[in-house]
Order: sequence, then C-alpha cells, then structure tokens
Amino acid sequence: MADGEFYYGDEVAYEGDEYEYEQDESELITQEDYWTLISRYFDEHGLVRQQIDSFNNFIENTLQEIIDENPNIVMEKTIQGNQNQDVIKRYHIGFGQVYISKPLAREKEGSNHLLYPQEARLRNLTYAGGMSVQCGYQTLVADSSDPRNQNVASVADMVMDVVDNKGHFNKSGELVTDRTEFIGNVPSMLQSDFCNLHNMETQQLYANGECPYDQGGYFIINGSEKVLIAQERIGTNTVLVFRKTMPHPHYAAEIRSQAERVSKLASPLSLKLMDKASDRGSGQTIQATIPYIRNEIPAVVVFRALGMITAKDILEHIVYDPNDVAMMEMLKPSIEDAFVIQDRDVALDFIGKRGTTVGISREKRIRYAREILQKEFLPHISTQSHNETVKAYFFGYMIHRLLLCALERREVDDRDHYGKKRMDLGGPLLAMLFRTLFRKMTKDVGMYLQKCIESSREFNMLLAIKSSTITTGLKYALATGNWGEQKKASQARAGVSQVLNR
Repeated sequence: MADGEFYYGDEVAYEGDEYEYEQDESELITQEDYWTLISRYFDEHGLVRQQIDSFNNFIENTLQEIIDENPNIVMEKTIQGNQNQDVIKRYHIGFGQVYISKPLAREKEGSNHLLYPQEARLRNLTYAGGMSVQCGYQTLVADSSDPRNQNVASVADMVMDVVDNKGHFNKSGELVTDRTEFIGNVPSMLQSDFCNLHNMETQQLYANGECPYDQGGYFIINGSEKVLIAQERIGTNTVLVFRKTMPHPHYAAEIRSQAERVSKLASPLSLKLMDKASDRGSGQTIQATIPYIRNEIPAVVVFRALGMITAKDILEHIVYDPNDVAMMEMLKPSIEDAFVIQDRDVALDFIGKRGTTVGISREKRIRYAREILQKEFLPHISTQSHNETVKAYFFGYMIHRLLLCALERREVDDRDHYGKKRMDLGGPLLAMLFRTLFRKMTKDVGMYLQKCIESSREFNMLLAIKSSTITTGLKYALATGNWGEQKKASQARAGVSQVLNR
C-alpha cells in the first residue's frame, strides 16, 4: 500500500496479538477520500459553527443559570415599638425567567421594526436583542409581641406575614409573577438562532442586502463588524506534575479546581515533595499549599483534618498496591512528621492557626478550617458538607501521581501540551462578562432599595433597574476588545474582540 493509504478488509485469521486481513482494492481509503470528507464537513457546518453554537448555548442556557445562581436581594429594618416590642420588616426582591428578543430598531418617535445587519452597518447601530427578566417584590413583617414569636432564638426564625406582595410570590416564597422588566441589550451574533437572518432563504438574503456566502459568527457594534478571538487557558480540574528547580529542586503536583457552572475563580491546590539533598524544607516530606492558609501544611495533617486518622487509612488512599515497598518508603517521613497530630480537631486547629483570618478561640479556628476544606479545598468535587471521604481519595490520587514521577515510573507533565489547554469561545467569554455586569446591576438595585427604606419611600422596580449597566458594558467590551468592566480597563484582557477582516 502507498503512503497515506489505510486498508479495512474482512478479518480472516487471528494469530497471537495480530490480525490478518484480505486485501480488497475497493476498500482502500486514499488522500482524495480524506479531502472529500473534510470538504463535506465544512460544506455542512461551515468554518464558524463552533462560535455560533457557543453563542446559542450562552443565550439559551448560560444566561438563565447566571441569573439563578445570584441570590435574591433581602434587607431588613427594625422599627422600635412600645414596651420594647420590636417590629421587623423584611424586603425581598427576586429575579426569575429571562427572555431575549430578536434585534429591533427603535426610532425616535417610538416605533419599532426588525433590525437587519445591513441597516445596522449603514446607520452605525448595534445589532442587539432586548433582554427582559421576571422580577418581583414583596414586604414581610414580624412582630416580636406576636405569640408565635415568643420563644424564637433569632430574627431568622420569626414568623413573618406578607403585607405587600402584588401577586409576585406564592406562599412558599417562590417567584410566580408574569411581570417582566427590561434589563439591557445583548449583541446578537449573525446567523445565530437569535439573528433575524437565521434560516432565511437566499432570495430574502439578497433582498436584505446580505451575501448568502456570509457564514456569520460575528457581531455588529456601532456599525463595525467585530469578531471574538478564542482565548487559550490552562484546563481546570486536571492534576499536573512538574519538576521544578526554583527556588530549590523539588517535584510539585498542581490542580486548579473549579466547580461546574459556578462563577467563582478556580481554587489552586499544590503539593511539594522536597529532594533528599535539599537543605531547605523538611526533607522528603510532602507539603500542601491550600487557599487562604498562609503556610504549607503537611499532607498527612490534611488527611487527618478530613477524617483519615490512622496511618493505614492514609496509606490506602495513596498506595494502591500494598506490595509497593518503594512508594511506602517515600511516605514514611511524611507519616513520622505528623506523628504528634493524631486527632481530627487537633489537625483542624493546626490548619486554622495558619489561616489568613485567625480566630481568637479554638472553636473559631476549627470552624474556619472546616469551611476552607469544605468550600475552597477541591471545590470541583463538592462544596457541601460530608464529602470529606471523596476529597481524601482525590487528594491521595494527587500524591500518588506525585510519587510516580518522583520514582521515575511516569514522566512529568508538559504544561504546554495542547491537551492540557482549553479554549474559551464566544459563549464563555460573554458569560464571564455578563456575570460581572448582572451582579453590578443587582447591587445597584439593592442600594436603591436601601435608600427607599431609609427615606420611607415606595420602591419602584422601573427606577431601581439600570439597564444601561448591561447594555453599555457589553457594547464597550465588544467595541474596544478590553474584556472586563470599563472602570477597570487596566485589569482587563486586551484584544479579545477585533475588527473582522474579510
């Protein structure tokens, strides 16, 4: 067979570890077949399908997830009554289902009509659809003189009665209103499901000044065509082991742990195994660097803080073969180094003492360490309580990988390997920006509510929502390429959005 040709024929015999095949010229795959397949793929999907699919997913799923993950706005006011009988008022604002319209042009006299890309180019308009969200407001009151509230431990446990609901919430406190408010415009990607050109016939495209060969995948901002450049980053939730020489020789295992569908930044966790010849550190012990903990923590202490107390339990989480003497020997210094700590609370207190916020009492230090291990330690596994065993197994896996490299049974990882990278397309980039802008908008709503409470004014949702926050924020990022808040341009990534070159 010639180079570049593969053969798939009928299997005729099996000898040892190899198969033998009968040759059939009709089943040879040639280089021409490759290019035919590639051409067919791009004829069907085009060159920008990945950008369009990413944007569609952002509009259809991610927008709603971002709104749902933001907590409702809750504020309280205590009104002093007679005979030390207080009245607590609680104000509650909630956001629900989001709705996106296709791009419209709004004229000065108030009329609207469908906006097509060519008109946006000629009139220097932004091709964007309107975004509205369900929103509700209610006021609840609790009276400390009410017999139902006589023996409650705190305000949170008091029975509250709804005094101003307007049909926005049901008895369970769930948002049920049909009322929606406009919160801003979202630029629409051409040829996406939310573009007015979507599924348009060729003759209609010509009639609207569009080229049928234009595959879309870009935005029109102030009449200028803008395209988002995919951003490369290191993948999250993947263990990487390296050999480092600075500041002193050692092996290191690292992971950037991030829970799915959560806006919080990735929590880094690293392990370090010092070389025998190193004068620094404590020899061959394994040290862990945990977020919000100032100093390195012995790995065995972390295990005991997770509830793995005995050396046997710890070794079972790290060494998968009980006959692996070499790996057992490498763990001996770490076991001996943490011998003085044989209790879970002592291990938690050891970690809590080295926290960035040191509690005065032992109980506070232990509580602080528990919260760190629950929320910041490997959050991609879980941020809920009672998941210490699962986290201990993954932590043991990280140490196992580290020791495999130290024993030269496995090569260290290549940080620049493309398989370790991830590409953020239009959807994740817009999601990151929208999450920041929506939080800013809800913060402004909360500040407006606070002013209304202090001045005893009636709350007005229309005045509270500043739709310009989202509209101008998204437009600014796409127009300039500075991906972030306008007021923090110096901290933003530059060049994310660029002018489309045809």
